[in-house]
This record gives sequence, C-alpha cells and structure tokens, in this order.
Amino acid sequence: MPLTRSPSLDAAAAEAAAGQEEADEELVRRAALGNADAFGTLVLRYQDRVFNLLARFCSSADEAEDLAQETFLKAYRALGAFRSGSKFYTWLFRIAMNAAFSRRRHDARHKRFEAVRLDAPSDPAGEVQGLRDVVAAPADCDPAVELEKQQLRERVQEGLQQLDPDYRSILLLRDVEGLDYDAIADTLSVSRAAVKSRLHRARLELARVLKDLQ
Repeated sequence: MPLTRSPSLDAAAAEAAAGQEEADEELVRRAALGNADAFGTLVLRYQDRVFNLLARFCSSADEAEDLAQETFLKAYRALGAFRSGSKFYTWLFRIAMNAAFSRRRHDARHKRFEAVRLDAPSDPAGEVQGLRDVVAAPADCDPAVELEKQQLRERVQEGLQQLDPDYRSILLLRDVEGLDYDAIADTLSVSRAAVKSRLHRARLELARVLKDLQ
C-alpha cells in the first residue's frame, strides 16, 4: 500500500485524544479481519510520524520513504500479533526502528567502514533542551530568523547523524516524538532503567558533537 504523505502532520495528531488508543485497537481488529479501509485509516493517521522519525534517523528521504513502506507492510502482515491493550503507535515505531536497524546492519555487511560515531545536547547537566522545538519548529515569518533556525536545524540533524544509531533512536523517540520512558522501553525492547541510562549518555554525546560543529 503506497504512502501518500500529506503536509498536515497535525491533522492526524489533532484527532480527539480521548479514546485514541481504543479507536486504533478497533481499527487493528477490523484490519486483521481483512478490512483494507481500516488499515488505510491507520496508515493515514501515522504515516507522517513514521516517515519523519525514519527521515531523521536515516537523513535520506528516499531511504526513509522505502523504510516507511516496509514498516506498514510488515505491520499489515503482523496484525494478528498485535497485543490487545497495547498502543498501536508504539508497536508501529518498534517495527520502524527494527527495520531501520536491520537496514543499517545489512548495509554495514556490504561496506568496510561504518559512518557512525557519537554525541549530543547542551547543558552541563547533560539535558538536551528544546530538541523537539529545533527539529520540528514551524517556519518563521521573519526571513532572517527563519534562516537562523534552519541553520540550527541543519546543525542538529548533522549532529544526530554522527551519533551511534542506538543513541540517535532514543533521542528521536524521547526528545522529538515525546514518548515516555515506558513507551520507549517497549519500542526498543529494553528496560526502563536502560532507557534512562542510554538517554543520558545520548544527550551528553550529542552535546559534544554539537559543540564540535560550532
């Protein structure tokens, strides 16, 4: 099923928050029974978030588009394995991240070098402040301000691409997507304690990289 990314990421996200998980679960149930329209609704609801997550992880729109297609195809084939009571978007993000890591491992086997090394955020306590605001900031009406913001976004994206994929993924899930620790743990199949520890190290690494890029 081809993705038809629309410019309105907020349109899907703006659906009533109350009962969202229940609505997703019902759509999954119907889709698992063969209802293509139900799955199409899920694709429209989450395709932008999945694509944007993968685009920031891969730093290539073409690769992100390919992985997004793969994510939804795998999700469709695995609908019967979706656990009732789980959050669909967490399950979907796990499939997306697994697809991205699998692609990375495949590529590494065909190359003699790996272009990954690490680092992240800003304050002395190791906290990345406003990463989500930087990465996903809306356009500014002042051209000079927008240019400065765009340069900052590009620098942050460049810094993210220098991180180890484990660090990059956890920063995107926490500081851009805004997932809580439990959702991240579920998505990455690690413990809550591991999420907190890895996130702290990832933020410190990004801070170091961004400092070097100044």
